[in-house]
Amino acid sequence: MNKINVSGQKFAEKGKEVYYLLKSKLEDSHHPEDYVAIEIKSRDYFVGKSGIEAIKKAQKKHPRKKFFLAQIGTMSGILK
Repeated sequence: MNKINVSGQKFAEKGKEVYYLLKSKLEDSHHPEDYVAIEIKSRDYFVGKSGIEAIKKAQKKHPRKKFFLAQIGTMSGILK
């Protein structure tokens, strides 16, 4: 896998790309109001009832990483 630039627009583009790879799986197994935080290099993802819950779960495994955050079924943006 190629190294990615984790800043700004490239991060968002890569996050969307990974989200769409996971989208069917997420929509089949989680509620559309849930949130997913994705660590884009590893493609690890963490689901929570809120964006904060998903990010907290993600930070336990990847404490110094940035995460792409989306509401399942809807793009939400980026959080760290």
